[in-house]
Amino acid sequence: MRRRLFVAAAVWVLALAGAAAQAPAPRIWDGVYTDAQAERGRAVFMTACVRCHGADLTGTTAPPLTGDRFMANWGGESVERLFLKIRDTMPPNFGTVLDDATKLDIVTFILKKGGFPAGSGELVAGGGLATLQILRKGEEATVQNFSLVETVGCLARGANDTWLLTHTADPAVTREDAPAASAVTATAGRPLGTETFILHSAAPFRPETHLGRKVEARGLIYREPGDARLTLTSLRGLGDCQ
Repeated sequence: MRRRLFVAAAVWVLALAGAAAQAPAPRIWDGVYTDAQAERGRAVFMTACVRCHGADLTGTTAPPLTGDRFMANWGGESVERLFLKIRDTMPPNFGTVLDDATKLDIVTFILKKGGFPAGSGELVAGGGLATLQILRKGEEATVQNFSLVETVGCLARGANDTWLLTHTADPAVTREDAPAASAVTATAGRPLGTETFILHSAAPFRPETHLGRKVEARGLIYREPGDARLTLTSLRGLGDCQ
C-alpha cells in the first residue's frame, strides 16, 4: 500500500513538472513589435517625454518606465492599458500633439527598454492589445479565480431568470472595476470568443437594455470545468453582437 502511494505521488509530481514545462511563454515574449517601430518611438520619446521620464526611462518628475518600479506598477496589466494611459494623458501641458500611432510607437520603445524582444511584425492598435499582458520572463499569463477581469461577449438570457455572457473573449486581469469612456471605445473592436459565463449581480446594470448585444463586462471571475461565472462590477454596451 505504501509503495502504491509513493508511486502515485511520484507520478503526480512528474505530471505537474511536465505541465509546467509545456506551459506556453507569455505572448509578449514572442516579439510583438519591430525594431524599426521602437526606433520611431525612441526618436519621439527623446523630444516629447524625456523631460519627465529621463533619457534612461528611470524617471525625473514622473514615474519610471523601466525596471522594478515599472513592473510593480504595470506588471500583469495589459499593453492596451499602458497605451491608453499614454494616449489619453501624455505628454501633459507641453503643447506637444502626437497621434495615436506615434504614441503606440512610444509604447514599443518602452517595451524594448524593458527587455521585451522585437519580432517581425509591428504592434497595432486593436483587440490584441487587451490580452497582451506585461509579464516578466518565465511568469505565466494566468487568471486566478476571484481576480478582477475584463472581457467582451454577447448578453443573453439564461434559465431561471439568469443572465449569460456568451461568445466571451479570454478574460484579462485588470485593476479597474469600471472602464473609462476611452477604454470602452477601444474595446469595441475586440473580437469575441467561445466561452460562456453566468453573470451575478447583473440587475443594477439593467442588462435588459443590452439583451442580444455586445458588451464589455468587468467583475470577479470564478472558473472551473463546466462552471464559469462573473460577479459584475461593470457592464457597458458596445454595439451589435457580430
